[in-house]
Amino acid sequence: MLWLYQDWDSLMSFKVRACLAAKGLSWQSQRVVLRDFEHLHPDYLALNPAGVVPTLVHNGQVIRESSIINEYLDETFIPSLVPSQPMARANMRMWCKYFDDVIHPTLRVASFQLMIRQRFTNMTPEALETLIASHPQPARAAAFRNLVGTCVDYQAVLASVQQLVAIVELMEQRLTQHTWLADETFTLADISTMALADRVSRLKFDFIWQGKPQVQDWLTRIRTHPAYKQAMCPPEYRMPSPKAEDLEQLGRLLKQQGLQE
Repeated sequence: MLWLYQDWDSLMSFKVRACLAAKGLSWQSQRVVLRDFEHLHPDYLALNPAGVVPTLVHNGQVIRESSIINEYLDETFIPSLVPSQPMARANMRMWCKYFDDVIHPTLRVASFQLMIRQRFTNMTPEALETLIASHPQPARAAAFRNLVGTCVDYQAVLASVQQLVAIVELMEQRLTQHTWLADETFTLADISTMALADRVSRLKFDFIWQGKPQVQDWLTRIRTHPAYKQAMCPPEYRMPSPKAEDLEQLGRLLKQQGLQE
């Protein structure tokens, strides 16, 4: 039996759900509600001391970290989503690491400022401290503290958009050379990056795809892939969309930088 401890609107959880779907696996969801800080409850920290989602439990064995989970699933169940050739496998793993090290942190900044922040609008610092007192990652705890009693950091979001533009440029280069991100076949690299496609749309940042025909073709294929559709967060579990006034202010900054028409 596969149990996935996850939250539906988590990028890394999306990534693992997409892998489960692509491999046609049956699994059970144990929701860990991030907005209520359930990932910091003692019972979950016993399962995942880093206090992050997702966590996979397979026949009583615990596997943590989304990229490791996906490779475990690939090695354990058919069909394989890993290329057979060493160089293609290396390309896939390099891209999966790039998602973890660059793409996810970039999306996290914009998501924090435009979406997650709305949860904390009326929260007192004391109430927040009660929730995050047991957070095992000081940097993330500090990020939550910065949401209380402050306004949207538009410069941070602007920097995030600039980084996303660079990410899409790199995708365009790779997709000019290959049909998919790592090889001529659909792999775990594409599975990981499904979460980028979903979150960019949710953030209303679709303008970053403009002028990138290879990426747009990849997006069309990704969005019609059964795994993408099955991995998507149900509407009732979604974070609030960015506020119109925040998008308007951000739009003015993007135009000044020549990033949006």
